[in-house]
Amino acid sequence: MLQLRRRWLSTIVISFPLMSVGWAFVALDRAKMLCRHPPKYYNVVLSAVADDGGTHNDDYENDDEDDDDVAIKPYRSRSLSWTKNYRALNPYEKARARVISFGHRSKSDWDDAVSSGQLGQYVPSYPDEMYAPEWVDWDEWLGIMRSYDDTKNLASMLGLKSLVEYFIFVKSNNKRAEGLRIPVRPDKYYKDEWIDEDTFFGRSS
Repeated sequence: MLQLRRRWLSTIVISFPLMSVGWAFVALDRAKMLCRHPPKYYNVVLSAVADDGGTHNDDYENDDEDDDDVAIKPYRSRSLSWTKNYRALNPYEKARARVISFGHRSKSDWDDAVSSGQLGQYVPSYPDEMYAPEWVDWDEWLGIMRSYDDTKNLASMLGLKSLVEYFIFVKSNNKRAEGLRIPVRPDKYYKDEWIDEDTFFGRSS
């Protein structure tokens, strides 16, 4: 047992100088490297690696974004998060239905309502920016009816041949008719332009 302990101690005594010499050579090599490349060199390299890594992380995060999120932009001075929350609570169709109930007949009426603060917090002052992905035009937003000629052409495209067919279409497709912005009674709504049923539905020769 005593001999084994002596052998172990002698091994340590012999190995320690060798290890010290090895570490000395490593330290010497690093010192030479630092002489060839001063610390500023390594700072630049590390900065480049960090910048490159940051760029790749940003690209990765952007790839995970939904297409809808890309289309949505921050509203005015608000943050993107605030804009998304507002849109979630007040989606386009819900806000548009509220606006149509106000009965504005033109963009000028809308501007007056904005200036006087009549809209309330649930209708954005700049809907074309808040609802940019869904936006069509101001007539569609305000629910302004189409012109006589537009409604006449649309009725032809829908294959409607009479007022009876027109009434049935509007009654059975109320939401669609509202979205198309066509009146329930074209003969009454367009009374100044109305001639007769045959002319409106293109039946006259």
